[in-house]
This record gives sequence, C-alpha cells and structure tokens, in this order.
Amino acid sequence: MQPVQSGYSGICLSDEEQAQLKSLVEQCQQLGLTERPDALGKGDCDYGLSDEITLLRFLQGRSFDVPGTIKQLQAARAMRNSVNVVAAYDTISVDTFEKTRYIYPHWTGRRDKAGYPVCIFDLDRLDQAALKQYGKAAESGVNLDSLIFHDYLTRFVLPLCSVARDRPNPESTVTSAVYLIDISKVTLTHGWSLRNYAQGISTLLATCYPEVIHQIYALNVSPLFRKIWGILSKWCDPRTAAKLIMVPVAEVDSTLQSFIDIDSIPAQFGGKFDFKHGMPVNLDEGLVKALNWNVATPGTVPTGPLKWSTDEDGEMVVLATGVVKDQQRQEVVATTA
Repeated sequence: MQPVQSGYSGICLSDEEQAQLKSLVEQCQQLGLTERPDALGKGDCDYGLSDEITLLRFLQGRSFDVPGTIKQLQAARAMRNSVNVVAAYDTISVDTFEKTRYIYPHWTGRRDKAGYPVCIFDLDRLDQAALKQYGKAAESGVNLDSLIFHDYLTRFVLPLCSVARDRPNPESTVTSAVYLIDISKVTLTHGWSLRNYAQGISTLLATCYPEVIHQIYALNVSPLFRKIWGILSKWCDPRTAAKLIMVPVAEVDSTLQSFIDIDSIPAQFGGKFDFKHGMPVNLDEGLVKALNWNVATPGTVPTGPLKWSTDEDGEMVVLATGVVKDQQRQEVVATTA
C-alpha cells in the first residue's frame, strides 16, 4: 500500500484525525473492506481501490466521521461490484475507453506548481451526441464507462504524480487533481441540458471518488454562466460545488499562471501548451524523468487504461491493459527510475 504521510498533499493530520484514521483502518480490516478485490491481477497494486490513501480520502470526504465513512465505503463497493469495475478495467476496449475521453474531464499529462495533476474539460464538447452516449452508458443505473475512466485517475495518474520528486514536499502523496473547465460557449439551453449529466457525475464522484478534486476552475465565465450555475449547482454535491472558482475572461491568464507553469497551460487559456480536450496525454519533463520507459519514445503514454503493478522481482511497473483487436494487453510501459 502507498504510505500515509502526516503531511500529504500539504494537509497535516491532527492527532485526533490520525486516531480516527487508525480506527477506520482497523474497522475496515475487520469488515473486509481492505481486502484486495478478487479481480485484481497477480501483482496489481490496490491503489485507488482498498489502500489506506483511498480510505483517507473517504474519511476526509465525511469530515472524519468514521461510521459515516464506513457506510459510504460499503455503498461505493456495492456500486462498483454490481458492474465488476476492476475486471472491466482490464477488458474494456481501448477504443471505447478513448471515446469516453470526450465526455469527461481528463488528464493532460501536466501538473501545477504544487504537483497536482491538471485535468481539462471543454463543456462545448457535451453536445447532444455526447449526452446521448453518456445517457446510454448510464441506463443500468451504474455507469461502468464512467467508473473505469475515473479509475484511471486513482489507479494510474495520482500514483504517478506521487512518484515524481520535482515538486514541493516530494515525500507527500498526491491524492487529488486540479480541473480546468472551459465554459465560454455554454448557453442557457445547453446549460439546462446538462442537468442530468451534472447530477450523475456529481453523485459518482461523491460516492466513489470523494476528495479527488482539489479545485475546479470555471474559465471564461460570463454573467450568463453565473445564472446557469445557479441552476446546475442544485444537482451537484455541495462539497464538490464548493470547490468551484469562477474566473472571468480578463483574469484567466493571471489566475492560471499563478499556480501553473505557462508551458503546461493549454494554449486556449493563454499558455504555451498545444493541448485541447480529447487529445492523448502529453507528459511534462519531470514525469518523463520519473520513470524508465519501455517504449520507443520515452514519455509516450499509450492510449487506453494503465495501472501500477509489481513484477516478479518486486519492482514497480506501469502496465498497459485493456483490449486491442480482441487481444488483452499486459504490456510493461515503464518502471520506476
């Protein structure tokens, strides 16, 4: 399991909070909530699934209420088990995985100055076709595609950013991400059409991925969007909604450059990073150097789901999984440097 740091991600745990975390871990062990999911492959790490860092995120999300946290962990596990997410992560078609990139916020491959991964989303992408795709995936009541895509963040991205040493407090564990949302083209009609999407994603994050959001920046905000947000926020989890910061057009440059290097800010937001929503991951130099790469071009991240595992020698490796042309992948992409 990833080590729990007393000052992870810049947040210190008090003696009381440490005691509550210890109590949670002990009770979860008794209830079987820390056991490795049966579908995990041999050597696969339980990052984002049953490790102590995940338990801590859930505990934070419940304001360190241990009984409430246990209930939520049980609800999240029941939801995930109902569609066998862990197994599906290895068997999803890589093409299907990549298509979901267009309807959810996704990682750019870059980090902010504090080491948090930076995710991007263009709400204009959520047209009728995208919302239909989302609705179809959610018909059963549990959106498997959405769970798999968000597992990519907790099972691969956050552990990778934790490995990197070129950040403040490199001994800490990165447990959340920064989200940049372009809302410049959102109309009132479009905003109203997003209400089911907003409710579904908010419920999923609150139930299965508490505290993975460090901050949300709504960029290019107009007075109209403030009215739209007044409507959409009613369908959002209050803790998630409270993390949204509205940034008007005139303040986008100065706001983003205050916490992200200009080379990692997408060009559409005034930076020098040639990246748009839907594009494949493009790692920053620090992350490229953090691993030993087993690909033709070091730092090239394969499409589809990735996960952390240990090889026969006990070394940490990144594996590309998912299915390509009816063949399941188990390819070593990189090892820890």
